[in-house]
Amino acid sequence: MVKLSWRFRLEIRGIIDKIFFNNEENGYIVFKLLTEDTDITCTGSAIGIKEGREYKLDGDFIFHKKYGEQFSFDKIEEVLPKEQDAIIAYLASGNIPFVGKRMAKRIVEKFKEDTFKILEENPRRLLEIEGIGEKKLEKIKEAFAEQKGLRDAFVFFEEFGISQTDANKIYRVYGNLSIEKVKENPYKLAEDIRGFGFKKADELARKMGFSKDSEMRIKSCIKYILKMALLEGHCFLPEDTVTSSINKMISVSYQALEMAMERLILDREIFIKKDGDSKSIYFTKIYKAENFAAGKLISLLDGSDRELNLLELDAKIESIEADSHKFAKKQKLAIREAVTKKVCLITGGPGTGKTTTLRAILEILESMGKKVSLAAPTGRAAKRMEESTGRKASTIHKLLDIHSDFYTDDLEELNADVVIIDEFSMVDLLLFNTLLTALKEGAGLIMVGDKDQLPSVGAGNVLRDIIKSGVISSVNLDEIFRQEKESLIVKNAHLINEGKMPFLNERGGDFFFVNKSSMENISREIVNLVTERLPNYYGLDPKKDIQVLSPIKKTPIGVHNLNKLLQEALNPKKHGDELKVGDQIFRQDDRVMQMKNNYQLEYEVEFTGNFEQGIFNGDTGIVEEVNSDEGYLVVRYDENKLATYSLKDAEELSLSYAITIHKSQGSEYPLVIIPMTFVPPILANRNLIYTAVTRASKLVVLVGEQKYLRMMVENNKTRLRYSSLALRILEAREKYDFFKK
Repeated sequence: MVKLSWRFRLEIRGIIDKIFFNNEENGYIVFKLLTEDTDITCTGSAIGIKEGREYKLDGDFIFHKKYGEQFSFDKIEEVLPKEQDAIIAYLASGNIPFVGKRMAKRIVEKFKEDTFKILEENPRRLLEIEGIGEKKLEKIKEAFAEQKGLRDAFVFFEEFGISQTDANKIYRVYGNLSIEKVKENPYKLAEDIRGFGFKKADELARKMGFSKDSEMRIKSCIKYILKMALLEGHCFLPEDTVTSSINKMISVSYQALEMAMERLILDREIFIKKDGDSKSIYFTKIYKAENFAAGKLISLLDGSDRELNLLELDAKIESIEADSHKFAKKQKLAIREAVTKKVCLITGGPGTGKTTTLRAILEILESMGKKVSLAAPTGRAAKRMEESTGRKASTIHKLLDIHSDFYTDDLEELNADVVIIDEFSMVDLLLFNTLLTALKEGAGLIMVGDKDQLPSVGAGNVLRDIIKSGVISSVNLDEIFRQEKESLIVKNAHLINEGKMPFLNERGGDFFFVNKSSMENISREIVNLVTERLPNYYGLDPKKDIQVLSPIKKTPIGVHNLNKLLQEALNPKKHGDELKVGDQIFRQDDRVMQMKNNYQLEYEVEFTGNFEQGIFNGDTGIVEEVNSDEGYLVVRYDENKLATYSLKDAEELSLSYAITIHKSQGSEYPLVIIPMTFVPPILANRNLIYTAVTRASKLVVLVGEQKYLRMMVENNKTRLRYSSLALRILEAREKYDFFKK
């Protein structure tokens, strides 16, 4: 059906037959609409669009040179169905958790055309349906209310030119308070909504009648600049950088800027620190975190464990050597420092004996009756730590029992005499601050990591700043052991670290380069290597033993495309079920990764009957069950954790046949494949390729052009990170020495 709207534009109505294209990031969509009269190709921006549903579209016809006549819409609204079959299809479409085709049919058979009325006005009647208990009822009520709230939000934001994609993002954060919060302060969108940005929030505020000279506007601009800096790893920005950025974004007088700064300082949202002639602008919580971390580290220096004198300690080291092998000088030094000091940092590259050193430290500490807790930033890193030490290890989040990304001060004190953190290069400032807060009085801290790996994703440069301060006991293991010297992976990792090209394709070696010239050829060869050549030659399981690591997400050699290709090759559609979530399809036996912290997601600890909460960013698992009828899937993490994902929760999952190099930190795989082609110079540096190759334990295969490998090896430039933890440590030491006199 086609008719003129009151704005002399066209309104069409029909059922979506086929979605041809859907960009999940910007919402752009192309689909075929079946109207009463004809089929129409429609283009526009929208989210949550489903095939088989009826919609009203507002827009106009355009002519595309290549594709001919199309209907370009800027408003789309779902029409709730009235026929029973249509109501069943709507309920079973995936937007309502635990309601698949069978359950939807039961509901509609019970309530007929009154189904939506029941859902809105008397949802508890759903308990009359077999298979729906209190827990499922709450999920269904929440989801249906969300659908209604989302429709209301779409109508409100459409008036101000906000796309449905952005309206959906806003609703995901604010829920039913979306309209109220935006009316109160539209600039909050730049702080709270990922990808929204200050410019877009400013445009909305102006349309809503907010003044361009308002203090709210200037404060929001300042906070947005600092927020973007945090996302790039900075703890602060120099004052002149903030000022110049503000002047580029908005026209504002010096007096107005000063007043806005003063207000933010009075409200304790920002802090300006003077260091000599320079001024640094922080979010207050970041400045406090730097100060606290520095002070705590210095307080740890004051305590030293003399329960074991050096003669006894050396005797214990000799006893361990007699049972295994001789330690290098720096290994012995690291053991002594770790056992006799309250705080110690041990660094080293692959093959330098970090694990052997750590095992010796543990043996001695345990012989002294010390209770030791082991932890690492990610689940895979914790598992590796557990396997290499033979002791229980957990993630830092699990150790601290953190239930939110907004780390709080109400932490329980850790019941440990010594805490040992592995893969310490991944620890950011806020997490480090939280860890230090939880240490009990008199407890010690041992940090273990590789200073040449990529820095933490979060703000700060903690490991490097601790080394830079020169105050905290730090031992760098740099001797490669004889058995490790035979491995080209180890040898090449150290060559790369020195800016030298690695040895490639040596007979009997474990480091190979396959020359391919285009991205399409590279991706095709990677699929061939994963599915045929390497499993056949080395007897490997392609799903368990091989990991593809890419420096980027997009392009033919990015993780998105490689995951689709590898899934189709390793786990094609069979007779079993599959679940479409966004632009991804999940099947039983797929490899998946959790992409963000979810503190509320429940999992069953198999064989115990216990349920716990928390699946974290970087956790990897296997899809064990898919149920499209009821709209959920089950993922097995480790050996005994079974997490059930609703469709909404599953948006946090990604296929993980290929992952980014950043996501691989803290993990180890038997065989690693890395595409080598052009990537932006800011990414293509030595740290990145070093981190990638050191993820492999048995074999590295690079695929692409060697000139790009050379570019990465020779590029020692890293992104500047504004961080002052080293300076704060020195200041804290100076204060401590002054008051100790």
